[in-house]
Amino acid sequence: MKKDTSADVVSFIWEYMKLPEEVREKVKSEMDEIREHCRDSDFQRPNLYDIASAEEVAGLEMSMQKIFADIITEASGIACWVYVEKYVHHKSLQEMLGERKDADKFIFAVDTWFEKILGT
Repeated sequence: MKKDTSADVVSFIWEYMKLPEEVREKVKSEMDEIREHCRDSDFQRPNLYDIASAEEVAGLEMSMQKIFADIITEASGIACWVYVEKYVHHKSLQEMLGERKDADKFIFAVDTWFEKILGT
């Protein structure tokens, strides 16, 4: 594991590793099947609730909720930043990309959507 791995990701991995081995194998098998067949029109999504009890996955679920909340919060923050920089400070896409290289793809996507929805 890389030293700069997010604490949320480490927490998720830790919760997953605490699951019984047979549960981890079932989850991995189901995920592999979903990945392989997710675009097939006749593929029936498996009932993943039969794999483990609610108690066994409670920590994993809480960890995932935190990760999703953090992703939504960060995405919202960057989207707001792009809006302010573009429409209040009148910065170009290149200027914004130069300031936030860590989120360049997301900035490009948000800028493109603002152009499409709001225009300039």
